[in-house]
Amino acid sequence: MQEAKNVEIYTLDYCPYCMKAKIFLDEHNVEYKEISCEDDEENFRKKLTEKYNLPNLATFPQIIINGENIGGYSDLIDKFGRGEISF
Repeated sequence: MQEAKNVEIYTLDYCPYCMKAKIFLDEHNVEYKEISCEDDEENFRKKLTEKYNLPNLATFPQIIINGENIGGYSDLIDKFGRGEISF
């Protein structure tokens, strides 16, 4: 089980899943650093894909916990539900 300590979330302003992820983290009193990708979305997609060796082009949000990419909103909810992430 990974305890969330250092949480980063890469977001887009218009992304509903980004908003859901932030609400979920807020409801669980998780401090996080939000990195807006609004100004350079395509460049952020490419950089995140390369940095975390993703099989497909990065989508948003991308949630990083303790330096490990855990994926997007659905991945966050699934991993929390299975007890793989704790807050």
